[in-house]
Amino acid sequence: MDVSRIIPFLVLPASLFTVGCTKEAPLPPQNNEANIRASLAKLDPDDCELAEEQKFCPVKTENRLGSMGKPVKVIIKEQPVFLCCKGCEKQALADPDSTLARVEDLHIKAVLDKLDPDDRKMAEEQRFCAVEMENRLGSMGKPVKVIIKEQPVFLCCKGCERRALTNPNKTLAAVKKLKTPVTDQKKE
Repeated sequence: MDVSRIIPFLVLPASLFTVGCTKEAPLPPQNNEANIRASLAKLDPDDCELAEEQKFCPVKTENRLGSMGKPVKVIIKEQPVFLCCKGCEKQALADPDSTLARVEDLHIKAVLDKLDPDDRKMAEEQRFCAVEMENRLGSMGKPVKVIIKEQPVFLCCKGCERRALTNPNKTLAAVKKLKTPVTDQKKE
């Protein structure tokens, strides 16, 4: 048997394996739900719950947490943040405010995804609570839906319900303003 014919078949796979094995190069995403669940299960239960809620990496926002192995936990301004891989850590820590804003957006999206599709669309159009207009819908859990004069209105929490119903005209005016694009608000 000619050994010179076999050597390339042994050397090529070994060289390909070592090319992909650097500390910075993450594994390719595996969007298989079973693999994701198995990777998330490697976290302690509290972290697992937080990572499942965050769902995606704030740096590589298309990467599901757990799709590249056990998520990496970092603390940014005393808040736990999960990353898809070690390679995202430097970028996440370089701009902590942007990273935390993306984590908040991911959290809000996850909460709004729990609404039925029609309610989710309306809540996304309204974006903020009709009473506490600085509170994004979804930032305090599942938004509360009330009907005022046959119109659905979303609130950040149950605590805003009484105030919304006490002055329905003010509440509906707030919803109209929230749904008006910023460019149209400047013209008024």
